[in-house]
Amino acid sequence: MCIYRIPSGKSIISPPSACPKCKNFIKWYDNIPFLSFILLKGRCRKCGNKISLRYPIVELLTGMLFILFFLKFGLEKTYFFYIIIAGYLITLAFIDIDKQIVPDEIILLMIITGFAAGIFELRQGINIFDGLIGAGAGGFIALCLNYFSNGKMGEGDVKLFAALGLFTGAREITGIMFYAFIIGGVFAAVLLASGKSSRKDPVAFVPFIAAAFILRAFIFH
Repeated sequence: MCIYRIPSGKSIISPPSACPKCKNFIKWYDNIPFLSFILLKGRCRKCGNKISLRYPIVELLTGMLFILFFLKFGLEKTYFFYIIIAGYLITLAFIDIDKQIVPDEIILLMIITGFAAGIFELRQGINIFDGLIGAGAGGFIALCLNYFSNGKMGEGDVKLFAALGLFTGAREITGIMFYAFIIGGVFAAVLLASGKSSRKDPVAFVPFIAAAFILRAFIFH
């Protein structure tokens, strides 16, 4: 819902979810993540319109990450630290794929949440002061890359690195940036080699940032 509504400037509170074709509101029992898609065989109960595969993919991905983070960290403060960031990054990644934008509304929410995470130390060893240093480091490095690449790194990515640094601290954000560029570079090289993309084609970078964050979470923590 956030992936669809936020870039369009629509409220995420109301109106309730509805079929884009017949406009009928979706009942709660037809809106259970992933399970409802299976039970409805991928179609609207009212008009039979096909439901986009985007919905079950996002729901399944989110659910799997939440479970994997739980298996790794247990029901501790660190678990909530990771699932909160994962929720933001999944939303931003798909918006970036669709629209090549990073909405300021989500960045602002990340900043507010990042301050709260630092104050309550949701992740051990990262307090608000570490977060502010991380935000400065992430934002500054990304801003330099934006400048020296003639804007190939978007301003939205700069803001995201700063907001993410507020959660993770300086050491972690630099590691995330390193892995994001490695993953993105490999992906771009594969697309170029296969002829499916050219050097001039824009590439959504947020998915690689999300992948780098998740990879480091499971390997280094």
